[in-house]
Amino acid sequence: MTRVKICGVRTVEDAMKCVDSGADAVGMLLAPSPRRIPAEQARDIVESLPPFVTPVIVMMPSAAEEAIEAARAISPGALQLQGDEPPEMLVKINRALPGVRLIKAVHVGGGDELVKARLYENVADAILLDTVSPERGGSGQTHDWSVSRKVVASIKKPVVLAGGLNPHNVAGAIKAVRPYAVDVASGVEAEGRIKDMALINTFIRNAREASNGS
Repeated sequence: MTRVKICGVRTVEDAMKCVDSGADAVGMLLAPSPRRIPAEQARDIVESLPPFVTPVIVMMPSAAEEAIEAARAISPGALQLQGDEPPEMLVKINRALPGVRLIKAVHVGGGDELVKARLYENVADAILLDTVSPERGGSGQTHDWSVSRKVVASIKKPVVLAGGLNPHNVAGAIKAVRPYAVDVASGVEAEGRIKDMALINTFIRNAREASNGS
């Protein structure tokens, strides 16, 4: 079954909407973004989550120590690295945080996606495929899913599909790419970047049905 991560969560209230809808993971942004929140706020969200819902913090650290310090303060289940972090940084983070899963973003659309995915395959627990953008993700735009499908077929680590997903296209994305998980932020938001319970419910339902039917 394809897992679902709801990202860009900024409040405990929105986190509970994700939990009540059956999300497998909740993401909080410490990286530059309109959805960015302070570490203290992310910690409050982590503490509100029940067991078996994975809290993920999303960062673009300039050094391993920055990521390690944040993870120790927030206690996430996983750390998503969204920038140009070298493999050596992931090795250092992993040694310092053995209980925290590492998800490395690879941006699709700039070329060499498979080469980049393979570069991180042995140092990350999962690869996240997002649409290339100047902001290193969060564009709300889809990418060529055939490229993502090639990555899924070519590496052994779980692949998370992101980039412009919403309740209307998530089923097609899952059938085309067959990822381990899907990741959505703006696609389940109402005005003001507030998570919308109806959109979250529909997104997760369509993802589950596509996964079960594949």
